[in-house]
Amino acid sequence: MKNKLIKYGIFFLLLTFITTGCDEYIRTEVEKDIYVNKLSLSAFVGDKIQLVASPTDGTYQYKWTSEDTNIATVDGSGLVNILSEGNTNIIVSSGDVSRIIPLTAVTRIPLTDVVLSETSLELLPGARKAILVTNVPDNANDVPPYYWYSENPDIATVNEIGELTVLNEGVTNIVYRIGDIEKKVVVDVAYTRPFKGPHILSATEPYFLLAANFDFGGEGYAFHDIDANSHTGDNYRKNNGDPNGLAVEIEGNGNNIGYTNPGEWLQYTVEVQDAGIYLVEVSLSANGNDGKYRIEVDDVNATGTVVVPNNGSWSNWRFHPTPPLEINFTQGRHKVKFYFEGAGFNYRALRFTKK
Repeated sequence: MKNKLIKYGIFFLLLTFITTGCDEYIRTEVEKDIYVNKLSLSAFVGDKIQLVASPTDGTYQYKWTSEDTNIATVDGSGLVNILSEGNTNIIVSSGDVSRIIPLTAVTRIPLTDVVLSETSLELLPGARKAILVTNVPDNANDVPPYYWYSENPDIATVNEIGELTVLNEGVTNIVYRIGDIEKKVVVDVAYTRPFKGPHILSATEPYFLLAANFDFGGEGYAFHDIDANSHTGDNYRKNNGDPNGLAVEIEGNGNNIGYTNPGEWLQYTVEVQDAGIYLVEVSLSANGNDGKYRIEVDDVNATGTVVVPNNGSWSNWRFHPTPPLEINFTQGRHKVKFYFEGAGFNYRALRFTKK
């Protein structure tokens, strides 16, 4: 009985080993397949593309064929030659194992130029703007990599799809480069812009700048007015595209500024063509004894305090002072601020004459 048990035990052990070994052999058997370095091909007519099949250890002897040799041919090493437009398949095989590589061939249309949606921009700090790119020709299919960059990222930045973010005042270029083609967008960033400008100062003739033509930009940037609401209801600014200037007391459809208070100011952006000393006169009329003003250039007091004599009227306009003020301007853009230090006068215009 004991011997029988031993025999049966050995039998079951052998049976288990055989069945387990067979299962393990089945699980580890490698399925035959061919691998190619390209799953599909998109190419231009005239291109040559090298395909590589693996394994490369001599297990397989590869045969390469093209389903349409009018579109593409392939040699024994897997080198594909694109002949004409169309679609076909490149096939690599070894015995009963094969792999199909779909191929699409088109005629090359090179990019010759690009057109940007903007060439120059005037923006406020904090603004965002997308710059669009149009390829020339618009059906170009041979398009090299591109990139955007800002020449001064402290003023403005640009991301990889041409979206511009403005940070600080100043002027910089946003550059788009694709292959050998380069385009630039001039970005001019400022809190204020000339109203009815440009206001150009030159030696050619005196420049008459209406008081009501202070900059676009709104309260705290283009002007400061103590009262949020105008006492006059004049729509000169609104009718000329500036809804943010209504707080300023404009009279006579842009004729002059009235109801002035100490601490208020108006700013004007001017472009100086001819550098040098300019004679500056203020057209005003005073019906009080407290009138005082100063003129600042780029936030620097350029005149000191100027007292306005009382001439007994709100509308008897005269240029003041005599002799005129003298301000030295360098060439280029400047911010001129008319600052009310005292009340009691109406303000009509500034006149600049090159000395």
